[in-house]
Parts: sequence; structure tokens; C-alpha cells
Amino acid sequence: MSYTDTTSSQSKAPEDEPPSYNLIAPYAPPDTSAPSAPPDCQIDSALLKGVPPGLEHLLQVNQLTVKEKFSVSQGWSFSFEVLNHVGQRLFKADQSVVCCGPIYDVTIKDNSDNEVLHLLENCSCTCSRETAVLCPPGSPIGFVRLHWNNLVTHLSVMDSSRELTLLILGPSFQTSVFGNSTFEVKSRDEQHVVGMIKTENDQLLVTFPLDLEVTVKAMLLGASLYLNNLIKTKRRNLERNARHN
Repeated sequence: MSYTDTTSSQSKAPEDEPPSYNLIAPYAPPDTSAPSAPPDCQIDSALLKGVPPGLEHLLQVNQLTVKEKFSVSQGWSFSFEVLNHVGQRLFKADQSVVCCGPIYDVTIKDNSDNEVLHLLENCSCTCSRETAVLCPPGSPIGFVRLHWNNLVTHLSVMDSSRELTLLILGPSFQTSVFGNSTFEVKSRDEQHVVGMIKTENDQLLVTFPLDLEVTVKAMLLGASLYLNNLIKTKRRNLERNARHN
């Protein structure tokens, strides 16, 4: 699987006016009693039209829990389990960190060990960082872009044509890298909160509407993993600087 970063030569200036971030409360999370899709569940074939292979189980979920594990194999690697709201594993994700390799490289597989998604960031030489969310055999279903500013954490969730679909907004990395944090998933006009990404200890809780398009659910799964990696990277940098000072 390969992906060529088309943004590496398109340097853009950081946004002067970042989006607003005011937590809208009370926020009612999706009904966790909604039906989920166990790994061995048969799904109505009529619902599968246009759904990438392997992502069928996202049709019937409105909440995902991502639990982190840690392993060492041929270099550093991080492992995650993606569970539905009753604790059944839907996917497993492995992040590879190798010398001279991609900046961010995560393979997401189903319980049959078939690759269903691939998160890939090859270059960080622009004013924005961006990871591609790919479906086998390497076709992008969308992109997640981080915008640099010191006031808020701001990510754009974009479709395969880089049209803005959703915004992810939350507290600045200056305050959110230690402890638990909540990030809003907002409509592109910022008028509606449509979901949440919560970091809690070594896990992520991702909520979204049950009827959200499957590829957008997959994008939010990829965005939550990418956000978690950005926070961990910032934390490691701060800890390293503190040791050297």
C-alpha cells in the first residue's frame, strides 16, 4: 500500500483566527442501548451498498472505545483494540514507528486479520499536518488535518476531495496533554455538536450519531487515533525538554 503526500509542496500560513471552542452543555451522549454489531453478526445486505469492505460493523454502532496496549516488535510499535459499547472487539490497530519511515503509520484490521483502514502521514514540512485515511488497496476515503494555533486544538475532517466534513475542537495542547480531555466533534459551520472524543487514562471514547455515514465514522475513528498520537508526541517532547533543563 502506498500513498503519495500531495500537500508537501503546498505550504500554507497558519490561521490567524482559530475556531471558537466553548463546550456546549449539557451534552447528551448517544443512547448506548442502541444495537451494536458483534463480529459474528449478519447485517442486512441492503445496508451494505457503498460501504467499504470490513467496515460493515460500523453501521450499527454509535460509540467506540479505543484501548491502548504496548508492544515491541522490530522497533517500537503501539497496539490498540477498538470495542463497541458492550466490549466486543471490532478492530485492532497497530502503529509502527521505524527509523526513516512515515511520520504516522497505523494499520487497522478486523477480527479476521484483514486490513480495513490505513492511516498514513508521510511529511510534516508544511504549516499544517495531515494524515490520510485509506481503504485497501490504498484509496483515500478522507483526510484529517491539524491546524497550528496556541488557543485551541483544531482538526479538520475532510472527504476524499478534501472538502470539509466535520471539525474537531478542544482545549489547547498546552493544557490537554496531561490528564483527561474532551474534544467536540462539530458540524462544519460550528453550529452543532455531533459527537465527542474523550481521552480517559489509556483509552479513548468516541461518540457519534448512529445514522452517520459509515465512511465518516471511520474517519472519526482515524481522527481519534491521530489526535491521541499528537497528544502523546507533545507529552513526550515536554517531558524530554524538562529532563534536559
